[in-house]
Amino acid sequence: MAHIPLLQAALLASGLVAAPTTEPPAVPVFSSELSLVNVAVTVEDRKGQPIPGLTARDFVLSEDGHRQQIDLCARMGAPGSGPSTALDLALLVDTSDSMLETLRRSQESAVRFLTTLPNARELLVVLFDQQQRVEHFDRDHPEALFDRLKAVPDGGNTALRDAITSTLRTIHSSTGRSALVLLTDGIDTASSTSPQALERAVQANSVVIYPVAFPVEAGEGSGAGDALDSLGRLADLSGGRLFKLTGEQALPGVLDEILADLRAQYVLGFAPPSSGAPDRLRKISVKVPGHKDAVVRHRVGYRLKR
Repeated sequence: MAHIPLLQAALLASGLVAAPTTEPPAVPVFSSELSLVNVAVTVEDRKGQPIPGLTARDFVLSEDGHRQQIDLCARMGAPGSGPSTALDLALLVDTSDSMLETLRRSQESAVRFLTTLPNARELLVVLFDQQQRVEHFDRDHPEALFDRLKAVPDGGNTALRDAITSTLRTIHSSTGRSALVLLTDGIDTASSTSPQALERAVQANSVVIYPVAFPVEAGEGSGAGDALDSLGRLADLSGGRLFKLTGEQALPGVLDEILADLRAQYVLGFAPPSSGAPDRLRKISVKVPGHKDAVVRHRVGYRLKR
């Protein structure tokens, strides 16, 4: 939880309006309504390199074992991809005391990451401890974020699950693509949101989560393993990827990897079947039969609006 430095680094890039939150919001639900369900998909070869040039014919997408017609197929980094690949992203930073200086030293990397995102539409920086401060990142005036960072008070307890749940609702977009980059050690000391409620919120939103785990501070090691497991679970549920930092010097390289992942993603859209209970978990499977050794990452399922 001691990660204020990182977030500040990310935050240092924007002109913003802070919005503290003291109570966790209700668990949000992904609403496909009558529109397409969008699924962000990463396809890599055995060496971890993205496989470009795929079309809808190359994918087999199934819901609960039944193949679905793919009505949309676009690649994120492709020029002129259109609104279906517009990106809403939140950089969620743990602002506990021990992270503050680290974040300040990492600010240039965070700013570079935020200003080079492909097809970016809405960029948010969320600083959190037991409260959340939401900042809108201004790509034309990233220096404003530095001032905001200086004003952030030293953190205390950390409500990690509350912050993630609230941010999922803020950045969710059913017409585009959303991602959440989380800078934290994964330790949660103050959330009222249960792990089960958080998982349900992740399943209910089309948001890809990239947890970046910092080393746990001395004295907090007893919960480090469980914290990493929880962060990995969030990445798996959403189709993202967990990164484990050995130190702050590794952050720029990790942010570059996330940037490359976002640029290489495909967005597949299909019309959701109307059968079944509205709020049940509908499991998704995406395969690329023409590339037998391909590694495919995507969210494991979704929930329709009640």
